[in-house]
Amino acid sequence: MDVSVALFISHSISGFENPGPPWILGGVTLLSLFFFIWGLWPKARVMAQAAKENRMDRPIRRLGNTLVIALAQSKMFKDGPVGLMHAFIFWGFLILLFRAFQFFLIGFFPGFQMILPGWDSVAHAYLLVKDGFVLLVILACLYALFRRLVTKPKRLNLSGEGIAILGLILAIMVSDILFDGAEIAAFESLAGWWTPLGSGFSSLLTGMEGAALNHVWQVGYWTHVISILIFLVLLPRSKHFHIITSIPNVFLGNVTQTGNQLSRLDFEDESKETFGVTRIEEFSWKKLLDFHTCTECGRCDVFCPALNTDKPLSPKQFTIDLRDHLNAETPNLLSKKKKEENQTGSSGTPAALLGGVIQDETVWACTTCGACEEECPVMIEFVNKMVDLRRSLVLTENRYPKELAGAFKSLETHSNPWGFPGTQREAWAQELGVKQWDKNHPTEYLYFVGCNGSFDNRGKKISESVVRALRKAGVDFSILGNREGCTGDPARRLGNEYLFDMLATQNAKTFKEQGVIKVIVHCPHCFNSLKHEYPEFGAKLEVIHHSELLAALIKENKLPVTGGATDETVVVHDSCYMGRHNKVYDAPRDILKSTVSPERIKEVDNSRERGTCCGAGGARFLLEETGPRISHLRIDELMQANPDTIAVSCPFCVLMLEDALKAKNLADRVKVKDISEML
Repeated sequence: MDVSVALFISHSISGFENPGPPWILGGVTLLSLFFFIWGLWPKARVMAQAAKENRMDRPIRRLGNTLVIALAQSKMFKDGPVGLMHAFIFWGFLILLFRAFQFFLIGFFPGFQMILPGWDSVAHAYLLVKDGFVLLVILACLYALFRRLVTKPKRLNLSGEGIAILGLILAIMVSDILFDGAEIAAFESLAGWWTPLGSGFSSLLTGMEGAALNHVWQVGYWTHVISILIFLVLLPRSKHFHIITSIPNVFLGNVTQTGNQLSRLDFEDESKETFGVTRIEEFSWKKLLDFHTCTECGRCDVFCPALNTDKPLSPKQFTIDLRDHLNAETPNLLSKKKKEENQTGSSGTPAALLGGVIQDETVWACTTCGACEEECPVMIEFVNKMVDLRRSLVLTENRYPKELAGAFKSLETHSNPWGFPGTQREAWAQELGVKQWDKNHPTEYLYFVGCNGSFDNRGKKISESVVRALRKAGVDFSILGNREGCTGDPARRLGNEYLFDMLATQNAKTFKEQGVIKVIVHCPHCFNSLKHEYPEFGAKLEVIHHSELLAALIKENKLPVTGGATDETVVVHDSCYMGRHNKVYDAPRDILKSTVSPERIKEVDNSRERGTCCGAGGARFLLEETGPRISHLRIDELMQANPDTIAVSCPFCVLMLEDALKAKNLADRVKVKDISEML
């Protein structure tokens, strides 16, 4: 075997003494493993007794997410140099796992040799790659320290723990160079192109005696090993626990098409006394895993529209607060006596989750836009937790903003949130002569208009525009008219799951009785609900958004349009529920390309998956807004393109952005149009 492979296999070939009796290494390793498991075990036990949740479906897609998001670090590269820094540290961690194995192999089996065909070439290649990542990790850690100690970005939580961990990583990297350099200095035959860092450092040790080099080698070895073991002990006791949980969390992440598909509650279960989440242990095991996986990187905060308009919501702090509360409550959750006291009510209750750990205002500030989930590099889910807490406030504690009382009552009695009589739902369509659905002679499509398109004056204009476009293309469609009801999306996002269940059950019954299969919608919230949430109610529908259908009709030359018909400058605003939650970005742009000169179509920095919410999501359009308005923030972003028209594909976005333009005295200068109106 080539003597140079000694660096890769065993120090004993080089002639250095053993790093010490194996029992010393064994003792400190066992002690470290004991403290590691001692810190890990309570967390695992709490998750094991939490509510069940199936996260093993679609294994191929989960594996793909793991490879792309976790291992390839795809989300990190949206963050420029900072993302590259974290990626280098992560990849270095993976590459150097084998190097760590080598160090322990040396200590436990001094004299071990591995002789396999072609092993020399493999060893040389690994050493070269290893040295490359040692250098990259050192540079990344120095950059991370510079950010924490000098630039201090707002999104980071500056703590001694983070600096200590970076110090440990640097110690592991530097000791690796020290270890290699001492051996190469003592035995020049080990030098080679495959050990650039060790060979370079060995030149600084020229002239040292063998015994002194042995001491340097020992320092390098034990610094490396002890740093690894200290790191191991700290992992389950710090935010860096995510090093263990991040890859599993990505694999177990949400693989449904929509980013915030919610679970249906079982109101027939008489054993349930509460609904939603009133205590930390009522979150499912996957949601508890989310809390432990937060890296505190702050990427979620950067694009949160609530936080960016001074609302009392930071997605990062929300997760940290729940994680810290979970850790504090873990001893109680694992205490048999405490469990019995909680069941019988014979003792004090645990720390209040809502109104204590998490303030009500924080829960109601969320627009459910999914920007936080889009940015999270470890696929933490936020929206479903917000809705869990809203369910508790509404269904269990009967505590919610006063303006929702009227909306809930109206949804229950009139099947719309504004109090319009349900008998007026089809009034907008009468003058247009739109056909009513006849189950005996059904049309190809049902056009599900939605509450906004049926009752709001601006929304009716969009409905009329959609009808004209569909007729122009010869699409066979009809409407349910007064038989249509609200999908229940506002009720569900506000936490009133019982009301959503009632509305969805009624609509699903109508769809089944009427034989409806193919549905056109122009409201993204209706689209998301009908497509992804109604199957639980037995309604298996083929749902298509009007932007998708119109784009397809144009492509098939079934909808005649005049290319470049306008010389207006148009900027695109993406709806959260069509964009981030359903990944539909191209259809609205394809329509624009057929009607607007390409050079007139503009994009702003925050567009597509990073598009800022208009402020209406999560049924926030029904609530008063404190502080700067989210819609005003979005208008400021869109005005960077100096547009004549803002093109959208959501009626609620139209309303919010038009109101913001009026408030900013821009309504005469800039128009907001639905994508159908652009035709």
